[in-house]
Amino acid sequence: MYPTTSSAPLTLAFGSVLALTLTACGGGGSSSDSPPPSDTNVTLSGTVVGDQAIRNAVVCLDLNSNGACDAGEPASARTGADGAYAVTYDTTQVSAAQAAAASLLAPMVPGATSDTNTTIDAANTTSSNTAKAYVLRQVAGNAGQINPLTTLVAAGIAAGMTEASARSNAALQLGIAEAKIDNYQDDAPFDSRATDNARTLAKLVATALEEGAALVVGDQQVAVSAAGGDLSNLTYVDPDNYSYRTIDTLAKNSGTVGVALKDVRGGVTAGAPTPANSLYNQAYLTPTGWQRCDDTLLLQATLGTPNRTTFCGALPQAGFTRQEDIADRTMASVVSAIQADSATNTINNVVPSDALVTGLGTATFPAAAKLNTRVSLSLAQPVFINSISADARPASETTLEQTIAARPAAAVVLSSGAGTLGLGLSSGQLKALRVAFTGTTNATSGTVQFYECDLNSAQTTLSNCTTTQTGTYAISTVAGMRVMRFAGHAPTIMNHTRVYAEVSNAPSVVSGSRVYLAREIKPESTHNVSTSRRLNTTSWTAMRTQLGI
Repeated sequence: MYPTTSSAPLTLAFGSVLALTLTACGGGGSSSDSPPPSDTNVTLSGTVVGDQAIRNAVVCLDLNSNGACDAGEPASARTGADGAYAVTYDTTQVSAAQAAAASLLAPMVPGATSDTNTTIDAANTTSSNTAKAYVLRQVAGNAGQINPLTTLVAAGIAAGMTEASARSNAALQLGIAEAKIDNYQDDAPFDSRATDNARTLAKLVATALEEGAALVVGDQQVAVSAAGGDLSNLTYVDPDNYSYRTIDTLAKNSGTVGVALKDVRGGVTAGAPTPANSLYNQAYLTPTGWQRCDDTLLLQATLGTPNRTTFCGALPQAGFTRQEDIADRTMASVVSAIQADSATNTINNVVPSDALVTGLGTATFPAAAKLNTRVSLSLAQPVFINSISADARPASETTLEQTIAARPAAAVVLSSGAGTLGLGLSSGQLKALRVAFTGTTNATSGTVQFYECDLNSAQTTLSNCTTTQTGTYAISTVAGMRVMRFAGHAPTIMNHTRVYAEVSNAPSVVSGSRVYLAREIKPESTHNVSTSRRLNTTSWTAMRTQLGI
């Protein structure tokens, strides 16, 4: 998985799974409602867990293996606030072989909180834990905790893996300890931020189930053949001006974990091939320093659904894909459908599509054409340069101290914003957050004055600046590089904050040393979930043939 053109949160699924309010588990279970003890009765017990304990779940023993709780199958009473269940069956009615082959199921049910059928997570008792029905399950023959991770393991077994193989591969796939599959409740609680732990990955698995994605446990050490990737972005102005991006799979032999992916970009500008430095224009601050994100810096990924990927050596993400068949549909109609939602659109997101639609004509997609919806969750917020070519400070500024000295508040011109330093958008699309420096506290911190300025419709010209809050700056060292952050201004509409960073000894980014405007995605989960709709390899191959790309 890799950064997408959209940063909009998945409002239904991930919003319900990644609830922002936590409450403590409490209350009693449902074991008191179980049948009375008998010499022929066997009771299976445990808890149903999503983020925390699930209330109102009815757990059943799926004797006919149809993935549903049917009348006549042994079932528990509804779980209480602690999520505890107890399923009792009579050994004169259910044989040991039947019980060993049957899975415990816990259907998740959407609805109003006043409805006793609605399943509710103790992490957020103000709404159902899901907007769409799905089923959690345990591995056949097992009791204990039923949660999204046990459901993933069960999917691996259903696909032919042994339980041991499904467990070890699922743990590698999600980047968690294998023991966490059975209980992740000792992980750090979720407090509006997506921590990289088993609790967060379990939320992601639950979201995949809620959104109808098929869970797949990948064999992490299997041999992999080279393959083209989905179309993650296309900007088509005309036959002489276009760019595209795919993330392709590289071949590997068996015996190594995961797979390597290549960020492939191409295009032409004014009829000539676009230079690689223009196509690969981002850099991330990795543990070893600044790295340009080009096709030589491979993405590392795991196999399966959901899976993990590390982009540009710095950005860990996890996500899943769900598919829609688009065979025999006209290319133009599918493009129109993709473009209907700007938050998830990957084709001509800010470019008119007249030439594209004309080029596609009435052509249709072939068999095996799919439209893939990819949901990604960033698990860290590294510092990155969004545009190497555009975000450099003047050559005279090779250190942050020089940048500070160049922008004293005493020299600011309010009518034009001259003398201020940019920090992105503030309260609206035509409002800019600016800053200038008022004093030095010590070698790594000081005071600032913030401003809000009007922007023209093209967002290129400042005017009518007013002073707003006073605040501070602080310089810290991140992965060997110095980064300056700001505090004290009002909240902004952006999904990220702007910072300034020194870049040195990074020949792929800059020759010598330079200060750059950089970014950090805000840590709240709503800013770290992105959804994009992408043509699969078959669809993209057909479209590029039609366009002559």
